Amino acid sequence: MAIGLPSLCRADVTVSPTLVLFDGEIGTKAITVTNTGTKEQICRVSLINFRMAADGGMSVAATPAENEHFATGMVRYAPRELILPPGGSEVVRLQVVNPRPGEYRTHVAVQQVPDVDALQAPPFERREGVSMDLRAVFGVAVPLIIRQGDPSASVSFGDAHLTSLPDGTPAVALRVERSGERSVRGELSLRRDGKEIATIDGISIYAPTPYRDVVLRLAAEDAARLRDGRLEASFQEPEETRNPVAARTVIHLR
Repeated sequence: MAIGLPSLCRADVTVSPTLVLFDGEIGTKAITVTNTGTKEQICRVSLINFRMAADGGMSVAATPAENEHFATGMVRYAPRELILPPGGSEVVRLQVVNPRPGEYRTHVAVQQVPDVDALQAPPFERREGVSMDLRAVFGVAVPLIIRQGDPSASVSFGDAHLTSLPDGTPAVALRVERSGERSVRGELSLRRDGKEIATIDGISIYAPTPYRDVVLRLAAEDAARLRDGRLEASFQEPEETRNPVAARTVIHLR
């Protein structure tokens, strides 16, 4: 899943694919950066290490936590600056160097360089004769994961309860628990009497984060049938994943 960079706003660029996974392969992989705006964009490419919180939020991490492995120094990439006309695309190639056993992770960040003319226009904040531009920088980041050997993982389910979204839409709050040596990424779904009533595709839990608290939107008619609080929850990584993680169980809503 591509993410907006923390504290940054919407970018006029898209990046595909939304995950780069080196699972024991050698050689290079690539992302395609596309300018979806109406003006020429200059973008800079960099690697940034993020840490995932229990709610799925991402924050920049300067140093790894216990059992957290960043891919610092393991990735070469080019080009590092792109000039994209409106509707234009360019490929950024990525290569793993000096791989080590286990799983290592970083994010490929694509950030727009602010327009020079825009930087010379308001808004500004002035303090003691110094002008500071308050204009936002825009960016997108996609995870890059390197796996060597056969790191394992498993998924289970914790507490679940009925809740509602800020707009009043009914929902189920569910804790998805991860254990093992690697991250997981797949589809989470809820079923009632064999009928799928909620799903989220591409949900990730990055190691070493032990769990994510997820909220799944429900249709009003499905929520009304949950009076006995019994659901089937499942998580499934894509079949093309090597040794895909899968979990399925009956959960009881509190």
